[in-house]
Amino acid sequence: MHLDQFDLTQIRLLAELARFRSVSRAAQRIGVSQSAASHALAKLRRQLGDPLFTRTREGFQPTPFGARVGIASTEALDVLLAGLSSSDEFDPKTTTREFSFYANDVGQMVLLPSLLRFLKVKAPAATVRVHPIPVDNPGAGLSSGEVDFAVGFFNNLTAGFRQRLVVRERFVCIARTGHPALRRGMTAEAFRNAEHALAEPTGMAFHAMVERILSQQGLRRNVSLRTPAMHVLPMIVATSDLLAVVPGRLAEAYTRILPIKVLPLPVATSSYEIRLHWHERYDHDPALRWMRQSFVGLFAGQRRARVPTAA
Repeated sequence: MHLDQFDLTQIRLLAELARFRSVSRAAQRIGVSQSAASHALAKLRRQLGDPLFTRTREGFQPTPFGARVGIASTEALDVLLAGLSSSDEFDPKTTTREFSFYANDVGQMVLLPSLLRFLKVKAPAATVRVHPIPVDNPGAGLSSGEVDFAVGFFNNLTAGFRQRLVVRERFVCIARTGHPALRRGMTAEAFRNAEHALAEPTGMAFHAMVERILSQQGLRRNVSLRTPAMHVLPMIVATSDLLAVVPGRLAEAYTRILPIKVLPLPVATSSYEIRLHWHERYDHDPALRWMRQSFVGLFAGQRRARVPTAA
């Protein structure tokens, strides 16, 4: 087999088939018809003497040789793209690029306003798109390039991904101002006896992390309300006797507009890290390099988690 028997479209097709396991999706990604992609795959099978990708009960799957060729094609294209983009000029003042993020409701409320104010000055024609965090595999969208970044607390973006610290965060408890059980501040007894509102947002490990911290200290919540979104909890707490555990920055944002107070949890807790994640394939993209440096730099003065005091 000689390299001059291949063309760039075939290599791109192999890489996209390895990524998406779909002829139609691969065809769309490389800008050809599905029929043209099928013919190209048939030609590759004849050239390489291997089925490469076959239909199974689990879907369109690579053969062992197809998997190796797919990985090699992806890596070759990554090197080529990195070389082509290494000398590109990126001008934030004139760019019309859309930057895309995975972020939960808390990240959107706490981090995006600062980013949008920054872009209005530094990159006025740039735009931002936020995608909901997938429950199962957020890494797929990042590795394919459909989404540029994931910002938040993730424990499932490891091999093949890079990250930078944005801020350190701490859990706090919120209650309505004048809550009768908290006139003397937060205690373990008051925390146990109160009814709680709890958020179980998808795609993040927040809920499990809170439960682990509380259970290690022998505390359990008497949960009366469960919601899929965390940003509604302060509004619910402000008009009830429910307590809620939320990130400190979210609590602070709502104390300006709602009659709630922020209290420390009745147990010792450590901070956790909010990080910006991206796939290493896009490490050298000039626009994305500028964005991640800018995003991280925006919060350089806010790295430390704030320790709440009873209000």
